[in-house]
Amino acid sequence: MHKTLLALGLVAGLGLAFGQTASAAPASASALKEAAAVNATIQKAQYAEHRTRHGMVKCYRDFVVGPYRCHYYRNPV
Repeated sequence: MHKTLLALGLVAGLGLAFGQTASAAPASASALKEAAAVNATIQKAQYAEHRTRHGMVKCYRDFVVGPYRCHYYRNPV
């Protein structure tokens, strides 16, 4: 029992020591631009739009993988 508690305490201590890697340092401008570029590529995967003769079709996905939900917008007459 003593060895079990010692092992669990050691694992918990290591988890606390190495699990907290987030820092509150301000981000640089280049890091923000890179994060925005990565987010833009994900956004492209979840949205599709194309024009037709009668209007526009806009399709969205809730998740990165899955079916599109399409909405049809007609041109005003």
